[in-house]
Amino acid sequence: MDNSCNLVAILVNVQSMKKSISDQSVIETLQQVGIAGTPQRLAVLNILQNAGQPLSINLIRGKLEAKTHINKVTVYRIMSLFKEKGIVRDVSAAGGAVYFEMATSDHPVHPHFSCKSCGKLNCLTPLTFSQARQLTASRDNCRVDHIEINISGLCDGCLHATKLQSLPEKKG
Repeated sequence: MDNSCNLVAILVNVQSMKKSISDQSVIETLQQVGIAGTPQRLAVLNILQNAGQPLSINLIRGKLEAKTHINKVTVYRIMSLFKEKGIVRDVSAAGGAVYFEMATSDHPVHPHFSCKSCGKLNCLTPLTFSQARQLTASRDNCRVDHIEINISGLCDGCLHATKLQSLPEKKG
């Protein structure tokens, strides 16, 4: 066997190990909150854990289509259960769109930026505990159950497009 075949075998094995670790993490997350690991729940949670940004129900369904067919109502029920158990949180974007992201200890609360033009939602740097505490420091008699900071405006791409549209046309 030549070295290139060995390298391919090693790469395939590493990818398989990563998938196995990811699958185990998904199963453990569900077990920790007492949720049965049905194939649909495992698939949805796996997508959310591997997402680099919050996802809408339609985006989740789109990613599921390659693996299995799950109707929209089932995905909403799964997300409702995950939210009730505290493993996901919803994020409201400009225009009222709702996105979902992980709410576990390795996915701390953080602000989001929502573009009012294209609807893109981006995660911003997480708040430290002391920064979050400062938000309620002046309130002596309160209990914080939820912190959500959403900033809206125009993303770089839409801002650039707006600037290009406002340039005067050249007459030739």
